[in-house]
Amino acid sequence: MRRYSNFYVHGCFRPSTGTARMPLVNPTTGLSIGEVQSCSAQDVDAAVLSARQAFDVWSESSIEDRRAVLRRLCEELAARTDVASALLAEEMGCPVWLGRLMQVPMALKGLEFAADALTQIEWQERIGNGLVERVPSGVVAAITPWNFPLHQIVAKVAAAIGAGCTVVLKPSEIAPGAALTFMEAAHAAGLPPGVVNLVWGGPEVGEQLVNHAQVDRVSFTGSTQVGRRIMAAAAQDLKPVTLELGGKSAAVILDDADLDAAIPAVVRLSLANSGQACVSQSRLIAPRRLVPEILERCRAALGQWPVGDPLDDATRLGPVATQAQLSRVQAMVERAQQQGATVVAGGTQRPASVNTGFYAPPTIFADVVPAMEIAQEEVFGPVLAVMAYDNEQDIGALANATRYGLSGAVWSADTARALECARRMKTGQVVINGAAQNLATPFGGWGWSGFGRENGRFGIEDLLNYRSLHGG
Repeated sequence: MRRYSNFYVHGCFRPSTGTARMPLVNPTTGLSIGEVQSCSAQDVDAAVLSARQAFDVWSESSIEDRRAVLRRLCEELAARTDVASALLAEEMGCPVWLGRLMQVPMALKGLEFAADALTQIEWQERIGNGLVERVPSGVVAAITPWNFPLHQIVAKVAAAIGAGCTVVLKPSEIAPGAALTFMEAAHAAGLPPGVVNLVWGGPEVGEQLVNHAQVDRVSFTGSTQVGRRIMAAAAQDLKPVTLELGGKSAAVILDDADLDAAIPAVVRLSLANSGQACVSQSRLIAPRRLVPEILERCRAALGQWPVGDPLDDATRLGPVATQAQLSRVQAMVERAQQQGATVVAGGTQRPASVNTGFYAPPTIFADVVPAMEIAQEEVFGPVLAVMAYDNEQDIGALANATRYGLSGAVWSADTARALECARRMKTGQVVINGAAQNLATPFGGWGWSGFGRENGRFGIEDLLNYRSLHGG
């Protein structure tokens, strides 16, 4: 049985002194494989104090020192790729191919871009008789999710290191192996004591961090519901927050799009990680005359997504992470049918290729209209809703019919036309014709998807304060 019982404070691992035990369940089998021992309030205080003491020194560190730390951390994490991929498969059901090709590489790119960004930031500028400086904002509480744990940890921690801030990290207890692997890499990289600290725990530990008097700002990735509570709590002490929340992203197919390229890509981006991605393209918006062909192509594309054991290299689609998540997906699929959506593939039954675990079949819906829950709310499961439009004037209204605005996509043979469509979408990023992911650009949401930005220099700048020195 696996046991996570040591937190990380002031440069070393120490036994947690909390009494709560959180079960660790393998989603492939549904069986317990260990536990996470929560930190006590005293442990959390120790971690925050460690970060506070380290801030006085780290905030004065040079750009060269910060860059060297980030590069060493990248090397140490890269050396743990196979270990991290196996742990992600066992603890949250991510297939090993996705761990090796996406989960870990995204984290490594995040570290590289943070290191590169340090020379892109204008740390000082002269305006008349004033010297304007960008300075680190202090101790950051970083609360991260289970779906892309390494990437989300890096998005917050690398930015903080680059900004000259210090961090107390509270990762999700659902995928603790990724967080421990990261901290082992950080320890091996020789980070100065107290720059990065880790505590284990559930909502009560997150609440203590958000409310802690010595925490200067909060960075949270997770559900919109929890993000609202964090924002309200942080407001009591006027703490700035960065919130990366849910999404209901639309992939728009224009009538001249290359369907051979577009449909496999949209299906991939709706199913990858079992649909458990905030940027999952869970709505496909297409010309009504092309919908029958698109539905057939989507159904055929599912053949490239065999469901199975995430530790098997042949598996493309693993289970969802928890029983609670499976129940949520099944309930939303059932309600979609009750509201009039048509199941083209999938549904609520366990896939025939597996007989244990938290498996949701890849599901495609037709006849979806904006008023339906399946068109409005994040499923966080392998579910794609296909919606039809009759003219291009309808696209903007359909794409923007939810309160979320995190990501989106447009496909067209005419790039200028695709860009025009993309600019009508109220969302933080739009991918044109399946362009490669660019982790050096700002990432974050509009509306219910939150605010603040991560990645590259934008993530670092998000953690800096301005200071104006008049006459300096």
